[in-house]
Amino acid sequence: MSNPQVLSRRVIHKDHVIFREGEPGNVMFLVQSGRVQIWRGQPDDRVELGIVPQGGVFGEMAIFDGKPRMASASALEDTVLVQIQGDHVREALRKADPILTKLIKVILDSARGLGAQLEAAHKGQGNAGDKEAEESLSDAPPS
Repeated sequence: MSNPQVLSRRVIHKDHVIFREGEPGNVMFLVQSGRVQIWRGQPDDRVELGIVPQGGVFGEMAIFDGKPRMASASALEDTVLVQIQGDHVREALRKADPILTKLIKVILDSARGLGAQLEAAHKGQGNAGDKEAEESLSDAPPS
């Protein structure tokens, strides 16, 4: 995994936005040190979806399903990230068992839906199922 075309390192300063909701994504990240907040909405009215600690991975959803970023990501402190190129990840996924790739798609679709429901609940536009979605999301590891 030391191929320089596949991996590269970035230092991100506290409060810097790494990527924004809606942007295309061709890179996923491993947090080598520091912490990253994953959030939806506007910078001054964020709905936090999770915190990615050291050793965590984020930004993978856009790589796996080809859809735009479902959330934004910001450094909560000075953070070192290892960038993993999407082409490398997609190639590994093409070689994976088709059952595994289908399972990943189902999980990603569910996570995207939960993120949208949580944001709607935060804005007071949700329905009765939003509390369950929020509780389910809080039990899930951040992506």
